[in-house]
Amino acid sequence: MTGYGQGRQTADDLRVTVELKSVNNRFADVRFRLPVELAGWEARVRRTVLSRVRRGRVELSVRLERDTVAGAPALNRELLAAVLAGARQLRDDHGLEGVPEVSAILSIPGMFRVEAPVIEGDEEQLRVLDACLAAGLDALDADRLREGQALATELLERLATMQALTRAMAERAATVPEALRDRLTARLETLGVDLGLDPARVAQEAALLADRSDVTEELVRLEGHLAQAVELIGEPDGQPVGKRLDFLLQEIHRETNTVNSKSSDLELTRTALAMKAEAEKVREQVQNLE
Repeated sequence: MTGYGQGRQTADDLRVTVELKSVNNRFADVRFRLPVELAGWEARVRRTVLSRVRRGRVELSVRLERDTVAGAPALNRELLAAVLAGARQLRDDHGLEGVPEVSAILSIPGMFRVEAPVIEGDEEQLRVLDACLAAGLDALDADRLREGQALATELLERLATMQALTRAMAERAATVPEALRDRLTARLETLGVDLGLDPARVAQEAALLADRSDVTEELVRLEGHLAQAVELIGEPDGQPVGKRLDFLLQEIHRETNTVNSKSSDLELTRTALAMKAEAEKVREQVQNLE
């Protein structure tokens, strides 16, 4: 599910901003952009985020700002010596002319070093960071909840359509035995020959055909699966429902396939195909639902 959350906290001269963005994903995936001094804090952040987000890809960034300068930049003399030595080596080995320019040397990454404060060892700073992350997750949850409520409305409408299709299949399936008997009788009459068949025997054969085409059990299970799906969405129990709904949709798809394979009636087959199409639409949405 998609969403955005931000948290800001200030303590003394330190200002912390945490931004979280989530997009649809079948699994839980957390990606970070942390300041270098917070690299050791990544595992702690990951545990906190995964305790609140069960499905979706979350991109998290932390920004630190200070009113006071952490320290004056110092020239990295070891790196400078290595650069100058490399320049001399190029001249000696390859006869290249010219000298390194100061502006080019100063633009080399790492030519200046700043002693960064250690965040992990400061309990007060960690408290600010934790509070900031919690505020950002609260905002993210609220955003995702708004999307989830809109999605729940759509899913309930589609499930109601699927329930109506199931009832239509049940009504049509009830007429199949009589239709099979009439069809069998009509075929025998088209032979144009008096075969002297016993009406009871014809009824028996029609009953056997009807039994092979019986989808009562499949339709009962379909009704149960749909009722459970509606309950999970309409009356959530506080636990993630996405994976449970995904499993129910798999079962609904399987039962509908069985109805379709057993059916010898064109109208029943068409209704089953419409049911499969609707179930596939619901499943696409459910796979992103937490």
